[in-house]
Amino acid sequence: MKKRTGITAIILIISILISGCGGKTVEQKNDSLSCYFLSDGNEKWYEAAKENVLETYPDIKMELKWWTATQYMMLDSREYKDTDITPLREYYDKITADLRKDQAGDIVMGDATYLEWPEATPPDWYKLMKNGAFADLNALEEENGQVDVTSYVKNNSDSAVASEKQWTFVPVLDRTLFYFTTEELAEQWGFSLPESQEGTVSEYFDMSIVDFLEQCAEWVEKYGDDPNAPSIMPDFEFQVLKSVAFDVCGLTIADYESGKVDFDNPTVKRILEALRTISTDIEDSGLGDQGTSPFQQDAYEAKRYLIYGSLYATSDHIKIITLQDVNQEYDCMYATRWVAIPASSKNQTIAYDYIQALLDEDMVQTGTGYNLSERYKEIPDEHRDPNRKAFNVVIPSTWQYALSDLFDSYYAGNMETDEFMNQVQKRLEVYITE
Repeated sequence: MKKRTGITAIILIISILISGCGGKTVEQKNDSLSCYFLSDGNEKWYEAAKENVLETYPDIKMELKWWTATQYMMLDSREYKDTDITPLREYYDKITADLRKDQAGDIVMGDATYLEWPEATPPDWYKLMKNGAFADLNALEEENGQVDVTSYVKNNSDSAVASEKQWTFVPVLDRTLFYFTTEELAEQWGFSLPESQEGTVSEYFDMSIVDFLEQCAEWVEKYGDDPNAPSIMPDFEFQVLKSVAFDVCGLTIADYESGKVDFDNPTVKRILEALRTISTDIEDSGLGDQGTSPFQQDAYEAKRYLIYGSLYATSDHIKIITLQDVNQEYDCMYATRWVAIPASSKNQTIAYDYIQALLDEDMVQTGTGYNLSERYKEIPDEHRDPNRKAFNVVIPSTWQYALSDLFDSYYAGNMETDEFMNQVQKRLEVYITE
């Protein structure tokens, strides 16, 4: 049985200062190692990695300073509608500016917080990568040895995360797109489930992300105007789904390296039209603990939705739908956190060693994240094949934020699909080549 996890949350943003000289033979040009980091309450994870590095570099002084940003995490709570998100914007702006000025230190940790707070425009990680902001980890791997865990993820990941030419981002936490309903709800409201995957218990089902979206859209067309029917899913779940749908389904929309865009194709059209139909049935409350398990549990007890992101029913038979790519070759996964080493770092070897140590340690599980190293260790030896795409961990793209006016207008029903696709194609081609 596949191990499933809840929604991943990102809670803290930290800044780490490491100073001293190492016991390992390495040219250390600076007297400190500085990092942009994030945490979701797994301080012990970082401490364990620090102790591992100290064994190799015993003279290094390491002080971890944490900056709390829990008010930004919709996964914890978004009950404060008027929360000032200026500090979050400033954080994103600082990362971008420091990378461009070659002042971003030695490790940068990216996150998917913007999926929960789209009001804060995130850094364009791909454009920064295109402009040479990050070190190529292939070279560090050749010099210092491969990271046992990430080599599997690297070989099986999307080309935007790693390629034969350049390996830049190392995913450390991920989320798999899966959704919950119950046998009672599915039967009552005519939501048909596929046959369960061979070799698993009957509660688990795999669906292509396109098939899932179109089935949800068909359900909305049939029951959307029924006052007695539930809504299709919480608005928070839909916000995240529509933000990552183009990334995780096996489509490469924007190729920053070649400057090519492929938005005008039949599969994209199917996804877009399904998302627009679903959006007509989403209740945008704007308040309350959207995204939290207590919110979804209360909503389930009130039968407010057909599909949930998490569900803890005690009497009904829970059905779990895992979304797969368009060819149903792998589960749809995206990184909620990743690390990279700035190209300007003078301490790349030590920074690489710290990433190795971090991934070698078991994360202290808090219920808000899942460590890829733990996920990797569960893979049977016979399945550790570099050609088998069991893991296709994608960094959520940010190009949609540059075209948010078009997307908002389309989902509001103000544009026809062909016109919208044509405008996105043209504007995105300009955006990724700027």
